[in-house]
Amino acid sequence: MKVHLRAYGAFAYMVSAPELRSMGVRRYLDRRFLDAPPCQFVEHVWGATTLLVILKTEVAVAQVRRWFAEIETKDAENCAQGSLHEVVVHYDGPDLKSVAKRVGVSSDELITMHSTPIYTVRMMGFSPGFPYLDGLDERLYLERRAQPRQRITAGSVAIGGPHAGIYSVSSPGGWHILGHTQMPLFKAESAMGQAPVISEVFAFQPGDRIRFIPNQA
Repeated sequence: MKVHLRAYGAFAYMVSAPELRSMGVRRYLDRRFLDAPPCQFVEHVWGATTLLVILKTEVAVAQVRRWFAEIETKDAENCAQGSLHEVVVHYDGPDLKSVAKRVGVSSDELITMHSTPIYTVRMMGFSPGFPYLDGLDERLYLERRAQPRQRITAGSVAIGGPHAGIYSVSSPGGWHILGHTQMPLFKAESAMGQAPVISEVFAFQPGDRIRFIPNQA
């Protein structure tokens, strides 16, 4: 696998390559980092189209490039898909009606448009446990709000640009809020140990799939 490497501080490299857009390749690399990591490896962090590799000490760029060069990704697309999560959503968000009007549909049609796809977690970021979700209907690609809200409550289900997402903690934000879920995305108490289990801290992992289920109550 041919990659472009850029130093990111003294002990890390930012990795870019066309293959990194593939979720199959990402899951394949997750497995390689677990089973046969590069020298002095600490952790890796996915971006939307990039990968950050963090090391314990300085490692020559040629050595890191050699590790990637030995990876054959032709079978990566066959990697098992991530876990499928069903997230119950109360579609009562403050932007539901305005987004429906902007798109030219009814509120019920908007709910159907939003809840029909099966989304894939592209990456985690912005706040602990916040998932950026691929799969949003292109008709719902909207610019962020001109005036961000100073506080959005945890569990708010929203859209922004080409992504859907769920606010994992209360925070400022400029996405359009369509509803909310009671599902906890970030368990801060589980992150306090010496070596926390990531799956116990965050509800989702990159590569997982999400289906939104409209609450009928």
